[in-house]
Amino acid sequence: MRYLSGLNPVARVAEILPQIKRVTDVEKVAAWDAAGRVAARDVVAPHDYPPKPRAAYDGYAVNSEATPGRFRVIGTVLVGQYRGDLAVGSGEAVYVTVGAFLPDGADAVVPEEAVERDGEYVVVKARYEKYANADPPGSYVRRGTVMLSQGTVVTPFDVVGLLDVGITTIYAYRKVRVGIVATGDELIVPPIDPDTAAELVMKGKVIESTASLVAWYIQTYMPYVEVREKVVASDRHEEVRAVVDKFLAEYDAVIITGGAGPSEIDHFYKLGFGGLRGFRMKPGRPTSVAVVGGKPVFGLSGYPISALHGVIRIVEPVLRHMANVTRPPGLGWVYATVTQDVHGEMAQVVRVKIEPGEGELYAKPIKVKHHSFTEPEAGGLALIPPGGVKKGDVVPVLLYRDVRRSGTGPP
Repeated sequence: MRYLSGLNPVARVAEILPQIKRVTDVEKVAAWDAAGRVAARDVVAPHDYPPKPRAAYDGYAVNSEATPGRFRVIGTVLVGQYRGDLAVGSGEAVYVTVGAFLPDGADAVVPEEAVERDGEYVVVKARYEKYANADPPGSYVRRGTVMLSQGTVVTPFDVVGLLDVGITTIYAYRKVRVGIVATGDELIVPPIDPDTAAELVMKGKVIESTASLVAWYIQTYMPYVEVREKVVASDRHEEVRAVVDKFLAEYDAVIITGGAGPSEIDHFYKLGFGGLRGFRMKPGRPTSVAVVGGKPVFGLSGYPISALHGVIRIVEPVLRHMANVTRPPGLGWVYATVTQDVHGEMAQVVRVKIEPGEGELYAKPIKVKHHSFTEPEAGGLALIPPGGVKKGDVVPVLLYRDVRRSGTGPP
């Protein structure tokens, strides 16, 4: 069917999802290699972490009830060391670095700059509360907490959180495998001498960029998809069909760029797959999708902006469905309105929960007493200027969760 015979609402993409085979292969993956993968099972904390107080500053570990006072320094614990032989008694202190577990008997850290050194002693003049400058036991995560739910795309922030609490493997779906074929007799393909390419463009040739843009978008914003192959074919339909048949046999989805309009070329029409031809979207009306043996075949315009619109509106939600994604990754920097005051003299970075509103985003600060990324509700990092912010102020936020509504594309 030619796409001009009737354009489809974008929402009709949802109708083909039941026909598409989801990825079912599951792999055990090292946590440090898991960024971009989709969790195939809930990732549950197997224990409380940290198991004992952990230093949040370089300084001296003491018993808070003994402050203020004069303490004899009896040893040192560096991050990465476990000193079961050390215990802080009355009037004693141990020097610790950030991340080190506090020795038994200690429950607070006095920053190095806040003491007066007197030989083998340090003098603490202020009162310090329990867990001052230390992460309390279980403050990162409690045993049984679902850190990542099934369907979550693991971000680098999640990797940090998992490794911080000793979770070193997860179960993940394999990536969706895609083949892209760019079509057109007019295409010239780099690498080529730049001066020669410029001359050819002035004579009517086109440097291939549309399929490359599609591949870039997938690699950047859909890390759960792997572009296994990208080839350039002429407008000879037998050549295009051969590549599409090969890709259908080897990969999970096929994307065709170019030859999508109602012309004598119209590769999608000649392939005879049917499906949804043309969408009520501008640019990108020729965007099409069909399902062949449970695998989607997409037809995109040869114009870069039109093809990109088709990827965002049509291709992305279908591939997201195939990959079993329920919680996609974020899309970079945005501005959001904070929902409560944030106090502090120094510049801060604050973990926030992102909530879409009418025409704006809201950033709800999450109160935590640790320095990692183990909060399941967090979706971004807000930059707070020196002096803090008031409720209703707008701040930049680095998103690591997608705020778009689930379904067949952006709101």
